[in-house]
Amino acid sequence: MKRAGFLWLPLIRFANKRTKNIRALRRAGIWFYLTLVRTNVFLPPPRVILLSPPKSGTHLLSDCLALMPRMMFSGRRLALPEFYATSKPNSGQSDPSKAARTLDENRIRRYLGGCPQGMFVTTHARFHPSLRDLIRELEFKQILLLRDPRDVVVSNMFFTKDQPDVQYHKYYSEVLNTDEERIMATIRGFGQHTVTDHPRASIREMFEGYTPWLEDPSTLVIRFEDLIGPRGGGVSRKQLDEIKRIADFVERPISKEHAQQLAQNMYSRGSLTYRKGIIGDWQNHFTEDHRRVFKQVAGDILIRLGYEKNTDW
Repeated sequence: MKRAGFLWLPLIRFANKRTKNIRALRRAGIWFYLTLVRTNVFLPPPRVILLSPPKSGTHLLSDCLALMPRMMFSGRRLALPEFYATSKPNSGQSDPSKAARTLDENRIRRYLGGCPQGMFVTTHARFHPSLRDLIRELEFKQILLLRDPRDVVVSNMFFTKDQPDVQYHKYYSEVLNTDEERIMATIRGFGQHTVTDHPRASIREMFEGYTPWLEDPSTLVIRFEDLIGPRGGGVSRKQLDEIKRIADFVERPISKEHAQQLAQNMYSRGSLTYRKGIIGDWQNHFTEDHRRVFKQVAGDILIRLGYEKNTDW
């Protein structure tokens, strides 16, 4: 079981790439995986939930966990807007006011409760007190993954521009003419438009939805920059320290040698949403105007998250 993740994870990556544009095959693959999950009922606790803003490196952290001994992905991705008790917004909407909406706690309890022990759920859920209470009630361990918001802007821009099925793609491809305009729109956010019914939150509003998780002492905070390792511009020592810290947190302690093997296997271009996976790519794309506007919109967020000491960057 210890080496199982090293064997099946590359197969999943290969299948993802091969079936990316073949929905019937992807559905069959998902069905097969979920069937496999249901047969693994003897894994030891805990259950884990991975929290992260979009485009922060969720696949990297998921691979790290999936490669841990006796740990699997549950196949469950919690999309919080689908569980609002009031009117259901579009699943990609980033309306900052939604954090105050009432959740259907019974439905979320059933959904999260369906995650077996020894498995993890992923989510881009913003902080909500009801969700926090349910995570505690169901005895999940929670990990928050953070990434430099400037890199999140660039990654989000390219992802939205390049993926036709993604919300806002039409706006980015038909209304905005250059990557410079698209980056600016991702920083500032925008309101409703004739080609999109849903406003996009600014980068500040996005991250403000996650900062309350930092105040919960039961949250393990992991940074993309520490986890990515040398192939993404990081430091090997920090990567190994983070891997071992995660392993201890989810009660799967591993040796340094195992951590090194895991580090070699978890960085992959096989993810469907992979583009570059490097630190500081924003410096290759931000203009002086982007820097100026970002400081106005979210300069204090960078300082609060520890990515800058001041606005002199």
